[in-house]
Amino acid sequence: METIKIHNAVELWQRQTSLPSIQTFSQNLDHVIGNNGFMLSSLTELLGLPGSGKTQLCLQLCASVQIPKILGGLDAEALYIDTNTNFTTSRFREILNATILRCQRLIETPLNYIEEDCLDKLHYINAFGLEKFCAFMYRMSTFIEEHPKVKLIVIDSIAFPFKEGISTRKRTGLLFRQMADLQRIAVEKQIAVVLTNEMSTRVGLSTGSVVGSLGDSWSHRCNKRLLLSAPDNSTHRLALLLKSNDAPNLVGKFQVGTDGSLLFALVS
Repeated sequence: METIKIHNAVELWQRQTSLPSIQTFSQNLDHVIGNNGFMLSSLTELLGLPGSGKTQLCLQLCASVQIPKILGGLDAEALYIDTNTNFTTSRFREILNATILRCQRLIETPLNYIEEDCLDKLHYINAFGLEKFCAFMYRMSTFIEEHPKVKLIVIDSIAFPFKEGISTRKRTGLLFRQMADLQRIAVEKQIAVVLTNEMSTRVGLSTGSVVGSLGDSWSHRCNKRLLLSAPDNSTHRLALLLKSNDAPNLVGKFQVGTDGSLLFALVS
């Protein structure tokens, strides 16, 4: 019989504050999300309309998780689960090379980083369709055991596999079981999980509103919800922290770098 260990608040505080985070290269965005970036052992949901920067932020995190420890990084690997053909190797290479260049500027000694080695640290899964997505989620624990250096799991997007061919009741039960297993893996293996989600229209009595897909109950499954938006006729974008278990609701501005690296520049 498995014994239940009871922790005191000091032990929990020490554990939570000792966990590292994956930075975004933007002090503004890291400040909005709290914990100096995307903290390990947590689930973060990125909401937003198409073109708001969800996938690009995920690609930046896949590059940032590889930053060497000498610069305060994790020197780790990432797993990218693509459910909607959003991933492009060329875009990730641009972001990766720009990230390496920025790291190189921070230290005097050359970084022994080869692009091919860095590309090897990103594990890509084609999970188009509900059957393929569920099949891989079922063997997620085995994959993580075989790849212990993975410290970031990206699912882009979580809603797409459940669009057709399944009732709302079955979808909710299946999705919640999968997320419970994923959260257990994230906590036990100290992995940051980032999920992108789409927006849908909820029709009210007189007007409609744009909300996150998968319903109200789903919004409680993640530790944090970050809403990204791209205001019309503007060069900057907005990040709004809608929900967090350890940070206040904040909004911040960021810009996408012109070199394709999604370098989140601080905007006053």
